[in-house]
Amino acid sequence: MGIAASTRNRWWQTALMGLALSYCFPPTAGWAQRAVDLQIGQWETSGPNLRLYSAAYGRQFLGPLGYGFRGTALIDPDSTDRSLYALSPELRLRASGRVAPYAVGGVGLALQPASTVEFAALWYAGVGLAWNPASWLGVGLELSYLVEDSGFRGFWDIGAGDREGWAGSVRFAFSWGGGSRSSGGGSVNVPPPSSSGPSEPMDLPAAPAEPLSSEGTALAYDIVDTAIGVMGEPYRWGGTSTEQGFDCSGLIYFAYGEHDLSIPRVSRDQARAGRSVPRDVGSLAPGDILLFANGGSGVNHVGLYVGNRRFIHATTSGGVKVSELETSDSYNRWWYQRWVGARRILD
Repeated sequence: MGIAASTRNRWWQTALMGLALSYCFPPTAGWAQRAVDLQIGQWETSGPNLRLYSAAYGRQFLGPLGYGFRGTALIDPDSTDRSLYALSPELRLRASGRVAPYAVGGVGLALQPASTVEFAALWYAGVGLAWNPASWLGVGLELSYLVEDSGFRGFWDIGAGDREGWAGSVRFAFSWGGGSRSSGGGSVNVPPPSSSGPSEPMDLPAAPAEPLSSEGTALAYDIVDTAIGVMGEPYRWGGTSTEQGFDCSGLIYFAYGEHDLSIPRVSRDQARAGRSVPRDVGSLAPGDILLFANGGSGVNHVGLYVGNRRFIHATTSGGVKVSELETSDSYNRWWYQRWVGARRILD
């Protein structure tokens, strides 16, 4: 009973210290994309190999850089005394694309059930390759190196009894959410819908635009069809292709570029391209670039008008999707309230 109680106390201490460490790496405001992932594999050590299981919650908070908090169990099926349990803050770096490399590393507090060891540290660093078949799902193969450090001696003084070695594993990641954040590249993570917000959208000065010619109308529908053809592609910061995924301005840049039309790459420049179109649904034509602004922050999101009050855009919460300029539900009303104008590229 004494050993069991002592072990429970260590677990509580480990959990509390791990949570305290996680707040040393606070996630940023609500615009960060969230994810959970599950990992299973095997740790090859100088002694008996251990089975690796882990679960993590994290946020993408600065382009490809992310923060996570991971729980890891390294299980020796033949001896619980040799098993290891850890809670770890970690950093992640991932590239854009449907198939994308990534790197991960961290250090956490670890506990062995053996009564002779109270705490240890678990250091790990790894690289992997992830396949992202949807904006919310990723599957990765990972190779990582793990080091057990009993007594927190550090890499400079690993004891003879400490274990280290390579681990191979599979990761399953599930992503959702996001918030507004304009970047130097002009991409944006769009906030979750809310019924709150300005009662009236902010207006931008706009003179009436000339209607499209028959040739321009035909080309506009071709551009819209190109954008619709990549529906469901994942959101990727800085992405401009089906191999990378898309951010909001990257989708429009791609759709026009596929028809040999050169437009600015980033949203702040797309907001000045072509001719102004009034903020009036009846004045819009397919192929117009819709401009959105969150409060007084200026244009920080763009979409491509497809007709019938609908527009296609890239969002962190759903990848490339179609939304509407409507007020009948909270999601579309959120967009309508932040729609500030449009630009017409075609003649």
